[in-house]
Amino acid sequence: MKRALGALLLALAPAVATAQVDFTDVAVHAGLTVEAVEIEGRKVTLEHVVTREIRTRVGEPLAYETVEGDVQRLRNLQIFSDIEVEVEPGSKDQVRVRFVLKEMNSWLPTLAVQFTEENGFSAGPGIAALNLTGRNIRLSGSAIFGGTTQFWSDFNWPWITGHHVGLRGRAAFLERTDTLNEFEEKSNELTLRPSRFLGENGRLGAGFQLLTVGSDRDGKTLSPTNEDLLVTLEASIGWDTRDSWNNPSGGWKNELVLSKTGGGLGGDADFWRLIVDLRRWQQTSGRQRLLLSGLMSLQSGEVGVDIPEYLQYRLGGANTIRGYDIEKLGRELFGRNQLLGTAEYSFRVVPQRRFDFWKLSFRLGLEIALFGDVGVAWNESRDLNSKRTRAGGGAGVRLLVPGSEMVRVDFGWSPE
Repeated sequence: MKRALGALLLALAPAVATAQVDFTDVAVHAGLTVEAVEIEGRKVTLEHVVTREIRTRVGEPLAYETVEGDVQRLRNLQIFSDIEVEVEPGSKDQVRVRFVLKEMNSWLPTLAVQFTEENGFSAGPGIAALNLTGRNIRLSGSAIFGGTTQFWSDFNWPWITGHHVGLRGRAAFLERTDTLNEFEEKSNELTLRPSRFLGENGRLGAGFQLLTVGSDRDGKTLSPTNEDLLVTLEASIGWDTRDSWNNPSGGWKNELVLSKTGGGLGGDADFWRLIVDLRRWQQTSGRQRLLLSGLMSLQSGEVGVDIPEYLQYRLGGANTIRGYDIEKLGRELFGRNQLLGTAEYSFRVVPQRRFDFWKLSFRLGLEIALFGDVGVAWNESRDLNSKRTRAGGGAGVRLLVPGSEMVRVDFGWSPE
């Protein structure tokens, strides 16, 4: 199921914006013994959800780097619109550290927006729970109409128990015209992905997915009934050193995913897939950063026999090589394997900060970016060559919003 969804707040006209965290008091009192660690502003969030992210300990020296890390981990929860740190004298040569929190609304109305070259605009109402039951559980859903018809719900509980043992899930229905493969598609998806941390930066995950894809035309599915059942199991391992999960300015996010569809698992397909995803962020100045990323996706089997034709990678458009119309390039450059590279240089116009509007409180940010993409898709090894490789570039804006990593609008260009 191909999608490009973004969650937008219904009200984007903020009345008040607050500044970034001031660590001056922390620097002044660094080295003094911590007498107490206090939490203020917690209304819905359970206490242990906050305290397990804080590594400033009573009886230990106050350290600037530790408090800075505490604030970033609290920000990564994405349930607070504002975080302040106050340090005041306690007993002799001791200090009291206070984290003052401003919770975002537990429930936010959203507008789900989608645009693809194939199906145009789709939009619809939705709702997002950013902190369900105060446990940092995210539950969101939407109904979308227009170029496509979609109903979907996402669930994410990132830390249930143990060392960040979490669970993500998705249930979705999609009805659209697949113009590239020339059939009317009706798809149903159910996905479950448990995960956990390995040490501080390691990530270990698994996945189970049931996907049905129906067609109104013969010959588009592997099954003669015109409806494929795809059953997939996957395992993943990753390495994450980003300084921020929502809007990183430095660090790595790398992931290796191996999955098996069909075969002994049942269903109509039978293939393996290997995905290598590498991303590096590098801050170049206070508000500027460089992102370098590479993605390689390899699939085994024969297209039309083991792999459905609609699971081939077709390049062009917003999610592969910007500057090319996927309706054109996607008919020329496609295959069961793909290799993509991206370089993006961005400038933070409005750093993420708290905005208040009526009774809503949330974090927003705005960036502009220059980017370049390069990629190739192939079936046979002889087709993996420079003559089939395409490149494009352009510029765009990124709106950083709660409930979604970002909403982006890009303007692409290519020699063609």
